[in-house]
Amino acid sequence: MVPAYFDPSSNSQAWSSLNSAATTLPNRIVAIANPSNGPGSAAQSSYQNVITALQRQTGLVIGYVSTNYSNRASNLVQDDVDTWYRFYPTINGIFFDEVANTDGKQPYYQSLYNYVKSKNSSSLVVNNPGAPTLETYLFYNGSRVADVICIFESGVGGLSMTQSSWTSNYSRYNFYALFYNVTDVNVSSFDYGDVIDRAYQQNVGWVYVTNDSLPNPWDTIASYFSGEVDYIKNDNQC
Repeated sequence: MVPAYFDPSSNSQAWSSLNSAATTLPNRIVAIANPSNGPGSAAQSSYQNVITALQRQTGLVIGYVSTNYSNRASNLVQDDVDTWYRFYPTINGIFFDEVANTDGKQPYYQSLYNYVKSKNSSSLVVNNPGAPTLETYLFYNGSRVADVICIFESGVGGLSMTQSSWTSNYSRYNFYALFYNVTDVNVSSFDYGDVIDRAYQQNVGWVYVTNDSLPNPWDTIASYFSGEVDYIKNDNQC
């Protein structure tokens, strides 16, 4: 699952890399599209083209929406969801960013989950607190709040990432981790292979690792992305 925060009109090669990855890992590549901190003000043919191309290769594309840790009015968040589905009708779901992880905000996010599912019941809903969270942000009162939760997003501490104990009760594919500032696999002391292995050992099923860095580590694809894809394909833990 790749934060594809790069414009296809100026970085078509990165999107081509995602298409290639989808042929190597069928049904396992998800791109998070983000034209302008959300869907933007107008549909762009360049985005529709890359969405269609990746879907043809069994990949999925989901749209970025910020929630500002539940401080953003839910009707405004829903407006962004509506815009994604209006501009790009084949979009495969929504990635909610800046998600709260403290008790009391679960109904806000469960309502958004249900709203996305009302658009298309097969839509993928990914919530990103970027840190450990409560079990009730996966299921609340017996119903889903998210299909996938991103429980780690950092440029440090990749090899010490530790899941909350409750996560062991669920399939790894409920959990996602994002690592940036990670060196190439040729560096034996610390590399993307080590980080991928750590994620899988911690019951994380969705992983993306990049050597890109702040202020925006998602504005281009990892320089070693093809190697990362091959590593995941060939790693018996993955």
